[in-house]
Amino acid sequence: MNWTPHIMDAGQGDLSSPAAQELGHKYWQTSAQGHYIVDYAKYFSNLIALSEFLQVTQVQLRLAMIKADERHSHQFTMNDHIIRFNNNEGYQSFLKPQS
Repeated sequence: MNWTPHIMDAGQGDLSSPAAQELGHKYWQTSAQGHYIVDYAKYFSNLIALSEFLQVTQVQLRLAMIKADERHSHQFTMNDHIIRFNNNEGYQSFLKPQS
């Protein structure tokens, strides 16, 4: 998404205004969030992107997530990466919808 027009409007044409900076920061913060966190730094919002990054099939990924959910674990390791669900965004499992 191109945020610039929205941020420009908020700052009445001035990108350095407090209103523009506040909106830009909000957009930046929410864009980085996703359901899955890899290595405490990368965020993914869907299984397709996550499986491509990990270089595994979606089936392999789902099976690992099912096992982690059955153990009530917040994380598991795959291909030397630590995968967690984003409990800061309200998620309580890997595959169940947000409550």
